[in-house]
Amino acid sequence: MSTPPPPLDELRKRIDHVDQQLVHWINERAKIVVDVGKHKIETGLPTYSPHREAAVLSRVQKLNDGPTLPRTIEAIYREIMSGSFALEQPIRIGYLGPPGTYSHLAAARHFGSSVEFDDLHAITGVFEEVARGHVDYGLVPIENSTGGSITETLDAFLQYHSDLRLYGELQLAVHCCLLTECQPHEVKTIYGRPESFAQCRAWLATQYPEAELVAVESSAGGALRAREEHEADRQAGTAAIGSPLAGEIYGLHPLFEQIEDRRSNVTRFLIVSKQETEPSGNDKTSLMFTTLDKPGALADVLGVFKRAGINLTHIDKCPTRGANWEYTFFVDALGHRKDPEFAELIGEVRAFSKQLTVLGSYPKSKQVL
Repeated sequence: MSTPPPPLDELRKRIDHVDQQLVHWINERAKIVVDVGKHKIETGLPTYSPHREAAVLSRVQKLNDGPTLPRTIEAIYREIMSGSFALEQPIRIGYLGPPGTYSHLAAARHFGSSVEFDDLHAITGVFEEVARGHVDYGLVPIENSTGGSITETLDAFLQYHSDLRLYGELQLAVHCCLLTECQPHEVKTIYGRPESFAQCRAWLATQYPEAELVAVESSAGGALRAREEHEADRQAGTAAIGSPLAGEIYGLHPLFEQIEDRRSNVTRFLIVSKQETEPSGNDKTSLMFTTLDKPGALADVLGVFKRAGINLTHIDKCPTRGANWEYTFFVDALGHRKDPEFAELIGEVRAFSKQLTVLGSYPKSKQVL
């Protein structure tokens, strides 16, 4: 026969005692962080270091013996590190706005709530403001598991590759919500990005076959429009497909959650910076190149990676600026550019390329936020 748990009042007293200890040790950690910040300012080191972040998260996960879930530990420590940035030296993160987009949600989950976020309206705007030094880091989407690569981001690399470096990556689970202030039977018009309608096609066809689907530029903009129209006319029947964050910002409640047809829908984001990372031991390197104008040129480049036994995790292309029918290829390879064997590989790839740019090396994302 199992032993009954202690009385509830006693359990709550234990929690209060543990909370007291937690706050004490969080502040003890913060005092050390302040000294770390002074050292970084004196030596010119960056406040945010992805390789250090990866090491901290890996170490605390190894210390976790349950029952707390690994993703809960990660979320707690991301917020603790966010508070550390504010103590060391405040940082600003630029993202593809407006507020409430999935880019905003990804930035908030990765960097925590203690940093400053800037809505930069467009992907090129994110690159431009990081290049000018108006924000410290920028977050841009690069690919979606359902919709594929983000062309605007690839184009931006062609323009800004000499000014910026890739500094990190993260993955966000994209869960779509139907946001509204209506009752389910009152919904007549649904705003959303074309990609959102595509991701929720089967659900919409089943649940709202008669609703008017109106395409908008951003999910957050659709939420704002739905809110404004509802305030103007309570019988308007407007709703939007967007993130839970958009619902919080624009005052809409999630009528239905996770309405996407594929529950494994994930968007990968890249962090751009003017700095470079150090090896973490589990890294990726992104490169872009144009091939020589001869038969088998692309195969020659890919053969270099094959012979070196280096895995390519992503490959894409987009038209090269100023030259018809010439393409720039983008690849992600496992390894860091400072690894001796990888540095040698880059030299070989350069020999088979008309032009080669190493966009940056950064810790490989391990968790989906």
